[in-house]
Amino acid sequence: MKKQFFVSFVIFLVVFAYAVIRYNIIKGTPWIELPLFISNKAISLSAVVFIALSYALGSLARFWPKTFVSALGLRKFFGLLGFGLAAIHGLISLLIFSPAYYPKFFLVGGKLNLVGELSMLFGVLAFFIFALVAISSIPAVVKSIEPGRWLAVQRFGYLGLILIFFHVFVMGLAGWLKPAGWPGGLLPISLVAAIVIALALLLKIAAMVFPKETNEIKV
Repeated sequence: MKKQFFVSFVIFLVVFAYAVIRYNIIKGTPWIELPLFISNKAISLSAVVFIALSYALGSLARFWPKTFVSALGLRKFFGLLGFGLAAIHGLISLLIFSPAYYPKFFLVGGKLNLVGELSMLFGVLAFFIFALVAISSIPAVVKSIEPGRWLAVQRFGYLGLILIFFHVFVMGLAGWLKPAGWPGGLLPISLVAAIVIALALLLKIAAMVFPKETNEIKV
């Protein structure tokens, strides 16, 4: 128990430090925006990291069982932690969602533009999927459904990861294509999130293409 909290704390601390260094220290974003605006960036990326990690552990255990099988018990913890952080991210985003904070999402008249509409759509759909996955992890729910159906719901989370990828892709693509404007050469938070998701999905694809016949690990 202590190990998983320590690992989670270290991951969040690294992500938070990255956000502060990139935006507050190098880019010069006012420190008064740290409590919500900058923290929200760190929370969103941490949510992606934990959710992706919860799915990647299964694939990693297929290829390196001696190293990762012992960590499979952490999948539920990381998944629920990631979902909780995603919920916090959604709440904070609602509180500060305005042209003042996110001008690239809005038209001059105050309505959402295409980037804003698509990004929010993908985000909402992904959150709905992960809510279903989280609910299916409740012990009483696990006992009430067949193992095959439970596994299908858990695997539905891969669609959620794809939707998150499109969520950050739509909102961040314009900035990704302008590396000269990256503060200190540091990757945008949205691009880091996309890379993390892509790695988790590639691991899953690799596990499907090159299955280990002696391994019964699922999800």
